[in-house]
Order: sequence, then structure tokens, then C-alpha cells
Amino acid sequence: MKTLSKFALVGLLALSPLVAANLSGAIAGGRPDSPGNSESAHENSGSENGNGGNGNGNGNGSIASQAGGGNAAHASAQGLAHASDKSMVGKVRAYAALDAAVESGELQQAVTDAQEAFDLAYPDFDTLTPEEQAAALASPEGMALADAQQALEDAIVDRDAALALITKSDDPAVKAYIDALLAD
Repeated sequence: MKTLSKFALVGLLALSPLVAANLSGAIAGGRPDSPGNSESAHENSGSENGNGGNGNGNGNGSIASQAGGGNAAHASAQGLAHASDKSMVGKVRAYAALDAAVESGELQQAVTDAQEAFDLAYPDFDTLTPEEQAAALASPEGMALADAQQALEDAIVDRDAALALITKSDDPAVKAYIDALLAD
């Protein structure tokens, strides 16, 4: 069984009381649907759905269940490296690469650098006439800024599309769970 790092566990626990309730038994060595020696802890898990706090039947499910194909992130580094692009592991690898590109900050830094270059070339942009502004935006500095902004936007859209291929959930906790699996 793969365990979560302390960082990932803290992040997941902060995201959802349901996650905290479901993981509390697992952390103590038990199962979330088994109260073990602490019946009151089980009874006070915050569940109001009448099914013992395991999340079944209320549409919330566990984070791992919501992750669906994202659980392929459990694959080894070698498995990720050699997976077919059409396999779920290959789709997870594609998501991981796109997420790394977005999260690295390089694309955002390119936007910042291009904005600074544009601002240096056109410090009075806001006071220009509409025709002068159009010319500034069509300049090499303006085009570089537009290209950098588009590259960042495209990377985010591509990353989100890749995530949608591996999980149907848009819950940020599911993304955090998949990211934590990839980080281990």
C-alpha cells in the first residue's frame, strides 16, 4: 500500500471534512467504515447521510474513487515512462508533463518579462490614441506579450483537458490527490 507524504496528507485533510473523516480511520490503522475501538469517533465523523460516514450513496464518494483513472498515477516511474499514450498511465504521464509546465512558473515568467518589455517600450500606453494603441499592440513587444499570454493560457487549457481525460471530477481535492500520487 502506498502512503501519502505528510505534506499531501495535510493538504488533503484541509480540503474536506469528508476526506478527514474517511482518512482518520485509515491513519490509525483501521478502515474508515470500521469504528475500531473508538465508537464515538466514528459516530462523530460529521456524517449526516446515515451510512456510517463512508460517503457511499451521497454522490461524494472517496477522493480515490472520484479520481477514477487518475489512480493510474500509482504506476512506477518506469511504468509512466514506457506507457502507451493511449493507455490510462500514458494519459496520466501527459497530464503530469502539462501540469509541470504550468506549475514551473516559466510560462508565467515569460508573460511577466514580455509585459515589462512592453511597458518599457510604451510607458504611456494608456494615454495613446486608439490607433497608437493598436500599433503598439502590433509591435514586436506587443506581439511577444500576446504570444506569451496565449502560451500560458493554452498550457492551462491543455493541462485541464488532460486532467479531464483521466478523471471526470472537477473537485480540486481530486487534482491534489493525483498530484500527490505523482509526487511520491
